[in-house]
Amino acid sequence: MKIFHVHTYRCGHAENVPDEAYVKAATELGASDIWFTDHAPFPGDPFGSRMRYKELDEYISTLSALKKKYSSINIHIGLETEYFPYFDKAGYYAELRSIPGLELLLLGQHMAQISSDPPAYSFSMSREELEETEYRHLAKAIMQGIGTGYFGAVAHPDRIFRRIREWTDDMAEVSREIITAAAEAGLPLERNLSSPDTNYGFTPEFWKLVPAGTELITGYDAHCISDMISRTEKREDLLALFGCM
Repeated sequence: MKIFHVHTYRCGHAENVPDEAYVKAATELGASDIWFTDHAPFPGDPFGSRMRYKELDEYISTLSALKKKYSSINIHIGLETEYFPYFDKAGYYAELRSIPGLELLLLGQHMAQISSDPPAYSFSMSREELEETEYRHLAKAIMQGIGTGYFGAVAHPDRIFRRIREWTDDMAEVSREIITAAAEAGLPLERNLSSPDTNYGFTPEFWKLVPAGTELITGYDAHCISDMISRTEKREDLLALFGCM
């Protein structure tokens, strides 16, 4: 069993425990691998709910030291991040990819860049605009991110519909575009266990469109030790809700 998509205290909304506590818990659960994918910082720290830019080196070095310390479990170092054209143009994603020891950039599109000069982001939109068009902005950003080649997987792709109450043909078309683009790029789609576990952004209609044989990855999205333990215990029941085993 692999425990994929684990956050750390650095993001500011996770349990305040050392990284090693997750490693010990994963070992006790019998995991062969644990993947840390904390929320990536951006230069200048323009966004909240993620580590600070000055913490990035320490994040890498701390996890690298744990990799050497533990031989009973494979520890992997990654970052979950949105794709923003502004930061791509500035060379930031290429910079991240060049960091020694960093194994994965996980494309997790929580918000989107909606203009470029100056850059503005979807969180600045009104509630009404978000409910009507946010998923299209997020989908566009995911498609752009997939096309860059920087990313190794797509986190919780169905969560772009988190504000929608009624499924539409347009949502289905957007979903098919993401599924096809990810498949053509060889990127697995993440079945994020936290979505049905917390009832946040889980969209069964999206997963009904995923063809058999599509490459999938199971993500815990753990922000505390208890997330990791409980989602291991409920893993099969939660996965069954996705309907694409």
